[in-house]
This record gives sequence, structure tokens and C-alpha cells, in this order.
Amino acid sequence: MPNFCAAPNCTRKSTQSDLAFFRFPRDPARCQKWEKNCRRADLEDETPDQLNKHYRLCAKHFETSMICRTKNIHQRKKLDL
Repeated sequence: MPNFCAAPNCTRKSTQSDLAFFRFPRDPARCQKWEKNCRRADLEDETPDQLNKHYRLCAKHFETSMICRTKNIHQRKKLDL
């Protein structure tokens, strides 16, 4: 199942792009910042766990300097915050 970017007016999905997709953080303070930056009223009533489970942001919405590769075998990308 593809991941869709939760940013307004972003139509990227994981099956159409080699971009990384990042889950909303479970930490309530960080999650609230992501939710506010998305500027989507429909996300305001979601809990951090719900946002983490169901919503993603694609790498286009982060500065390149915030993204780093992990050193594990899968070479996944993660946010360096």
C-alpha cells in the first residue's frame, strides 16, 4: 500500500517516487509542530499515535540537511532532528 504525503497540495505517493516518506513523530510536542506546519484543520483532532500510524510527509517538505542515511543494511533515510 502506498504512502501519501499529508502536506496540502502535495500529490506525491511512495509508489511514484524514490523520495523518503517520514511518519509523524509520536512525541506530542514534535508532532504538534508537524501538524501545525501542515496547516490542515482535519489533522487537529488526531492524537500523535493516530498521526504516526496514518500520516506521512515526503522528503520534499524538509531541508536536505535534515535528512541522513542510517548505517544499517537497508540504507534507510531518517530525519536528523
